[in-house]
Amino acid sequence: MHNRHLSRLFAIALYTLIGGTALWSQSASSPEAVRLLESVKFLASDSCMGRGPGTAGIERAAQYIRSTFKELGLQPAGFHGSFDDPFTMHTGATLGPDNTMTFNVKRERPGVPIEKVPSTKVGWKLGVDYQPYGFSSSGKISGKVVFVGYGLSSKSYDDYKGIDVKGALVIVIKGLPKWAENDGTYKQLSTIRSKATTARDKGAAAICFVNEAGDMSDVLSRFSSDGFGNDAGILALQVRRTPGAAIFPKGVKTLFVAENDINKTRKPSSYELPNTTVDLQVQVTVTESSTMNIIGVVKGTDPELSSQYIVVGAHYDHLGMGDENSLHSGKDPAIHHGADDNASGTAGVLELARRFAANPTKRSVVFMCFSGEERGLIGSKHWVASPTLPMENVIAMMNMDMIGRLKDNKLNVMGLGTSTSWPAILDSANATAKFTISTTADGFGPSDHSSFTAKSIPVLFFFTGLHSDYHRPSDTWEKINYDGEAKVLEVVENAVRIVGTDPHALGFRPGAEKPAAKATSTGFKVTLGVIPDYADDPQGLRITGVREGTPAEKGGLKADDIITKFGSTTVKNIYDLTAAMASSNPGDVVAITVLRNGKPLTVSVTLTGK
Repeated sequence: MHNRHLSRLFAIALYTLIGGTALWSQSASSPEAVRLLESVKFLASDSCMGRGPGTAGIERAAQYIRSTFKELGLQPAGFHGSFDDPFTMHTGATLGPDNTMTFNVKRERPGVPIEKVPSTKVGWKLGVDYQPYGFSSSGKISGKVVFVGYGLSSKSYDDYKGIDVKGALVIVIKGLPKWAENDGTYKQLSTIRSKATTARDKGAAAICFVNEAGDMSDVLSRFSSDGFGNDAGILALQVRRTPGAAIFPKGVKTLFVAENDINKTRKPSSYELPNTTVDLQVQVTVTESSTMNIIGVVKGTDPELSSQYIVVGAHYDHLGMGDENSLHSGKDPAIHHGADDNASGTAGVLELARRFAANPTKRSVVFMCFSGEERGLIGSKHWVASPTLPMENVIAMMNMDMIGRLKDNKLNVMGLGTSTSWPAILDSANATAKFTISTTADGFGPSDHSSFTAKSIPVLFFFTGLHSDYHRPSDTWEKINYDGEAKVLEVVENAVRIVGTDPHALGFRPGAEKPAAKATSTGFKVTLGVIPDYADDPQGLRITGVREGTPAEKGGLKADDIITKFGSTTVKNIYDLTAAMASSNPGDVVAITVLRNGKPLTVSVTLTGK
């Protein structure tokens, strides 16, 4: 399941509420369950290496899916008559050879004018003292050094007030002051990406994060790529507390004193480090890799209805050895097996393909295994943008993501509001299984069905819930409830067969989705109503749609607009937009600049409360 910026907050909050769940022992007492076990066991094996896009491991998984489709007699429905639908995506970042950081410091000497004092060079060692972030720009600067406290800028508290940081390296403390930690107003402003955006918009050329005082003050986080916007438009790095504090010269507040003053007085304590300049060079190389969706179709039996398609989908990629979405607490990379997320859904696609190949419906059923989901639904968005089948003939999409941990006979189904026909269809499909089903109307959510909702296609999303192994290496094959998953597939199969045989096509119901997450879970006081495309775009933040009745729709924003500016904030990615929204209040009128069909356009949007 895709752990994007806002849905990740929801997932972590939900896990905190439900607490750690017990582990389930695998059970497979039917032929169907045994087949599911075999598929999950292979896809979640060490040989597939966590199925990270661009790796040999995901290619093994792709070949397994292709071979199964071919064995079952599915017709290839990918690119140029193959099962594959290839695309390229950002899969990582590496540090180049040109990463250096040197401070030029003049220490005052009694009786010697400061301009005659020679500079002392203080160098930080890469990977020992400091480390660039994967989202950093590449480039070099020479300039002054300014301490700006916690790097916050709001109407009630501003570390940048009265401080000139143009062209400077700003040193920022991670996190929040103690007095702001429980204040939702500052929650979004406290993120590393939000602080980087603020520094960039204030004119800083580079930002250096120093750890707060504490047991972890001298620990550097592991260098990794950032899936949501490669280049933040500013040189960005982190430093251990000890070398960071040592840069502060005598005669000014030490880092420790300045930090304590901010916490005690609730007032900024920002200043330029006197007689100190920096020469900094950062080189981050983005890795682009080829991966593919795997697509096969079972043709329908009716001469007329067979030209219409029902998509049954699941993503088969996962986190590989761990990335920024990992919740692994260990320091070293480890295989993230992804048995439930989402080998379980992929195995479900293969099992349903077997059943429909043996017993087709009147309409054609397309079986899609997506790559790139964990990086922002990239594979499904690629397909709906460049479909290998006529998009206008796709009448429904049913998505399975994390369907392997059924417990207490409870099943979650989302997207019920995308068609007025779904409630009755789901009731009929569940007649035998008799699940206790929790439903939501929203067709937008943290998985591939969202890409189809944005194209006005009715969707259902099947999900058995979060658990303590989510996005951790411990999500392994022996913990899957295979009999339970087989039971979930009965409901999915029944729903597909109902839609596949009914002569009347489903109708899409726009505007039925629930509103965005509440401010209590995200820290926002306002709503905009755009559906972001989390794939990286060099021009700004592309949106795949807008919610009905929201400020975005009323202001005239449309699907495929690329947001380049929100008020005074330049928008390069989702983090820039959330940083700008975090500083906004209900009733604010914001000028939003977009690229529409390649041409700039500015619209006025009045933000509302959530």
